[in-house]
Amino acid sequence: MRLIFVRHGLSEGHFSKDQDKDFLRELTEEGIQDLRRTFKSFKRAQKRIDVIFTSPLARGVQTAEILWEHYTDANLEMMADLDILDDPAHLVEYISFLPNDGTYAFVGHDPHLTRAIASILSLHPEHDFLSMKKGGICVLQGGMWDGFTLEMLVSPKSMKSLRS
Repeated sequence: MRLIFVRHGLSEGHFSKDQDKDFLRELTEEGIQDLRRTFKSFKRAQKRIDVIFTSPLARGVQTAEILWEHYTDANLEMMADLDILDDPAHLVEYISFLPNDGTYAFVGHDPHLTRAIASILSLHPEHDFLSMKKGGICVLQGGMWDGFTLEMLVSPKSMKSLRS
């Protein structure tokens, strides 16, 4: 099983406790262009994705749609377990039921994603052992019952330097 975690791209404004306002925040033009370049580079390393799961928040959906431009054979599905306010344990439980031979991308938010990653890697999910920059990508390889290894953790800035 290959798990790809993608934090949404640069978005307008800042986190708002008003859930309706936060739900509607969209990517900036700069965020959109950065994601397109990042995913184009990532496609060279990751040839296939079976399913792209996305947060229902606008910036997550936009990020997933841009990723889908590079993986048009993938299914694109909205997932409530990727909502920033959901418990990351729900996402980990969902992942535990996915077929082991697939490649799955999860587009969401930090710290939700990093807490799910920590749980999958058997690290304490409440400790800030890593953070993902907006537009960052983390790839895990393995299985829920065999364990996972961290295959890749890249920031958009790192991806830029690889393109140069």
